[in-house]
Amino acid sequence: MNKLIFTIITAFLLTISQRSFSLTIVHGGIYSNTTWSVANSPYLMDGSVVVFPGATLTIEAGVEVRVKENGFSGNQFYLETRGTINMIGQPGALITFRSDSAVTSNYAWMGILVKNSQGGVLNYDYVSISNALYAINYDSFIPPLIILNQCEFKYNTNALSVGTEMQADNCIFFGNDNAVYGWSIFTFTNCVFDSNLVALPIYASELTIEDCLFSNNSTGINLSSGSFTGINVRNTTFDNNTIAFANANNGIIDSCIFTNNDQAMINTYTVEIKNSFFNNNQTALKVGWGTLVSNCEINGNATGIAIGPVGFGQPAPTIENNRICFNSDYNIDNQTDLNLFIPTNCFCLTDSAAVEEKILDGYDDITKGLISYAIFDTTCTILLETVYKLPNTSVTEVPANTEIIVFPTPVSELLNVYTNNTFSLIEMFDMQGRNYISLK
Repeated sequence: MNKLIFTIITAFLLTISQRSFSLTIVHGGIYSNTTWSVANSPYLMDGSVVVFPGATLTIEAGVEVRVKENGFSGNQFYLETRGTINMIGQPGALITFRSDSAVTSNYAWMGILVKNSQGGVLNYDYVSISNALYAINYDSFIPPLIILNQCEFKYNTNALSVGTEMQADNCIFFGNDNAVYGWSIFTFTNCVFDSNLVALPIYASELTIEDCLFSNNSTGINLSSGSFTGINVRNTTFDNNTIAFANANNGIIDSCIFTNNDQAMINTYTVEIKNSFFNNNQTALKVGWGTLVSNCEINGNATGIAIGPVGFGQPAPTIENNRICFNSDYNIDNQTDLNLFIPTNCFCLTDSAAVEEKILDGYDDITKGLISYAIFDTTCTILLETVYKLPNTSVTEVPANTEIIVFPTPVSELLNVYTNNTFSLIEMFDMQGRNYISLK
């Protein structure tokens, strides 16, 4: 009896083993409606497949398609549609395309080509596409809206090109040369961009990123143009990238984490960076004109904030209410000739000489402007001293019971100043340290 049971079990396992390693070979033209089923998966494309006009290829959820490598001379195989391909997977049952054996190579096959110039249609979601030159490529126009859920794009030369609008949720982009590129309205939520050459080399007319991770990329985000509608990046982590975020503009970076990057944020302009954490980066922030940095923790980097570039007539950056502490080279590196006054930032040092050692400005290099600042106690709650570097300026401690009312703010023509105390001199400075008003 035991021997019989063992024989039956062995035969059953052998049948399963043979089935699991069987492949359905496909190549050539599809001229009538065809289904690639889970029952016959995995499929092996040992040649290119073309869906002709009037025909529909339906690929069931959970199907795996492997593409045989055909060298790397431009003759790689491809899946092309001049008809319709429906490939809608399900959560936990993605439709997978990958190279047969070169599973960590890009350009092992050409990818999926949609000839919409001939009426080709591709409907897809919940897919995983790897190892292609172009994961999905259109010969004419890109659809106006691309919506992706739980998709994966790995080891592609170019994963996705977007023409008008893209919405991606819970997607993974890993090991691609270019993960997502194009000119568009982009929305990414809960996505992971890992080990790409450039994750998002985009022209973003509008960009929304929430709860995403950018890690181990050569470049995380590179905005190649000004954002018309604006960018909104929140609750997103940038870790161990060479450049995490380049050219942020016209929007808000809020509650983000930047750690272990060579360059965390560079070449910012007209953007607000707030409530964010910067640690163990070579350069945490390189801020240009019109940038506001506020309420951030900028600690333990090589350089905390590098200021510049700022051109003639452009508004200087505003840096306020930040903790800029324990950065090994400089807390502040003024790379402009502007004189800046940043009195609301704490450097976690109580000695002016120690603070000066961490500020690179006109005292060290005459081509640079001067940085005036304040010194707080180590808890960053008590103001100890204000250091003005501009000539003919002084500061007098204001009595504790003094009330000063200034309105309206912002001011256009008339500024009202009311106080219950008497002062011999009232001076007003802009954020570049220029004395606009002196009243005696």
